[in-house]
Amino acid sequence: MKMMKGLVSHPNGDLTLSEVPVPQIGENVYAPKDVLLEVKYCGICGSDIHRWKADKTGVKFPPRRVVSGHEIVGGVREVGPQVTRVKPGDRVVCEIVTFYCGHCPACLEGRYNICNTLPPMEGRAHFMTGGGFAKYTVWPEQQLHKLPDNVSDLEAVLMEPTAGSVHSIITRMGMKAGQSVAILGPGARGILMMQLMMQVCRAIGAGPIYLSGLDRDVPVRLAMAKKLGADEVINVEKQNLRARVAELTQGRGVDAVLENTGSVEPIDESLDIVRKGGRVLWAGGGIRGGIIAPVDTYKIIVKEIDVIGEISQIPYDWHTAISLAGTGRVQLKHLVTHQYDLDRWEEAFDLAATSNECLRVAIRP
Repeated sequence: MKMMKGLVSHPNGDLTLSEVPVPQIGENVYAPKDVLLEVKYCGICGSDIHRWKADKTGVKFPPRRVVSGHEIVGGVREVGPQVTRVKPGDRVVCEIVTFYCGHCPACLEGRYNICNTLPPMEGRAHFMTGGGFAKYTVWPEQQLHKLPDNVSDLEAVLMEPTAGSVHSIITRMGMKAGQSVAILGPGARGILMMQLMMQVCRAIGAGPIYLSGLDRDVPVRLAMAKKLGADEVINVEKQNLRARVAELTQGRGVDAVLENTGSVEPIDESLDIVRKGGRVLWAGGGIRGGIIAPVDTYKIIVKEIDVIGEISQIPYDWHTAISLAGTGRVQLKHLVTHQYDLDRWEEAFDLAATSNECLRVAIRP
C-alpha cells in the first residue's frame, strides 16, 4: 500500500501530520465515477483554524480519522471507468458537498447543501472521505469544475470561498444592481470573505458598498478592500457604525447587510443599519456551530426585515464564481498572501490565525 503525508483531523479534535494511504481509483465510495487528483494547493480556511489551537467549543469533528482541507486546487491524475467530464491533465477545483440523498425537498430544489436527510458536515467530503492537505485526494466527477487557463493554480485556492460569496449575495440575498450593502467583518470568516463579497457585489453592479473592521485591519485588510472597490471602510473602534451608516444613507439605512463576524453586537447592529424592507444575512458564527445573541424582534417586525442564513454552495454558485474569476470581474491574485509546504503546516496555521497582514494562506502538499 502506497503511503503519503496528510494533515489528519481526528474525532477527538487533534490535528496531526501523519502517514495515510494514497487513495486508489475504484477503492472508494465515489467509484466508478471517481477521480484521483494531485493536489496543487489547499487553502487554510477559518474552519481549519478552529480545529487547531483555538477554542473548539461548538466545532464539529469527523467521525473517523480523515485528511482535512477543502479549498482544493488539483490536477487530474487518473479517472474511474465511468468518468466522462474530466481527463488526466485537467486542472480542477472541488465542490465540498459530495453527499446528499437527491430526493428530499431541499435536494429536489437543487439545494444539496442543505439535504434534509444529513447533518450539515456529513455532506462534506473533507469531513467524511478526505480533503486536500495531502499530495493526493479522490473526488466524485460531478463535484469537479475545470479551471479556465487564465486563472492560476494559486488564485484558484480562493474559488471555494468565492463560490460561498456568490451563494450569500446572489443565491440567498438576491442582490441586484444599484442596491446598497454593508459587509460587517472581520472574524475568522470575515477576514477574507468581506473582500470577496465586496467584489461579487461590485461585479453585479450593487452599491454603494460599505465595509467595517477593527484597528488591526486598517493597514492591510481595509486598505485592500478600498483598493478593490469599497466605497467606504468603517473602523468600528474609531467610528460609530450606526451613526456613520445613517449619515451615508441620509438616515434610510442600507438595502442589505452581510454579517461575517460571529460576534453578538453586529447581530443587533445589522437590524439597526438595514432599511425598512431590507435584508440581513447572518453567517459569521457558523464555523463554531452558531452564536447565541439576543434579538430585538420588534425591529424585525416593524421594519419587515428578511433575515437569511447560508451555508456552503450549490453548483450554480461554482459556475458563477469561476466565470467571475475567469473574466477578471473578481480579482483573486492579491488575496492569497502566503504559501507554505505541508511540513510547515503549524507555522502556516499560526500565521493564518494571528497575523493582521494575512488574508489567505495556501498549503503546497
